[in-house]
Amino acid sequence: MRSKEFKREVDKINPYREFVASISATEFEKFCFEILNAYAEAEALKDFSILHNQKVQTNDGEYQIDIIAEFIALSVSFKVIVECKRYMRTVEREKIVVLADKVRSLGAHKGILISTSGFQSGAIEYARQHGIALLQIFDKSIMHIQNSSNPQIDHILIEFIKQSPKYYAYQWSTRLNDFPDKQIYPSKTMLLEIHKKILKQYYGNNK
Repeated sequence: MRSKEFKREVDKINPYREFVASISATEFEKFCFEILNAYAEAEALKDFSILHNQKVQTNDGEYQIDIIAEFIALSVSFKVIVECKRYMRTVEREKIVVLADKVRSLGAHKGILISTSGFQSGAIEYARQHGIALLQIFDKSIMHIQNSSNPQIDHILIEFIKQSPKYYAYQWSTRLNDFPDKQIYPSKTMLLEIHKKILKQYYGNNK
């Protein structure tokens, strides 16, 4: 009983922990594609390619991979495999273990798990130890309303929410156990351009 009460108190402090984006499975996988493409564009990755829903045969057997991305850096070919988890609950350690095993079996260089929910502390620690990146998707309205210091949402913010990407992606820190603290998508440059466009729309060249 005490653990349930404590969990409720934690959820009050961190409204993002239990949030699940209202997104279909297809939309979710498409958004995962967008995240990786945003990475590739921002970092100007050479020979970047991405494949969805692939079956890969290895000596250990056949693996189904949600997304495989490859690119060239330092004259070396890198392979990244991505798992997309549209969950109603926080992701447990077991899922990270499975992904880390796939990374090893496929000879990949990096694993990324993208979820609509948060991650259990054991999952975060295992990911830290095995170099697995953890990303979480949030609805843009939730992000902006919760982050706003002014409870009165004005017309500029409403327009900004309308024109910004439908979902945001944050990376979970390996040092924090309850909140993803690094925004990955959309980039600051993308949001700045949207903001400039809206200000021009409302105020012309006076802003």
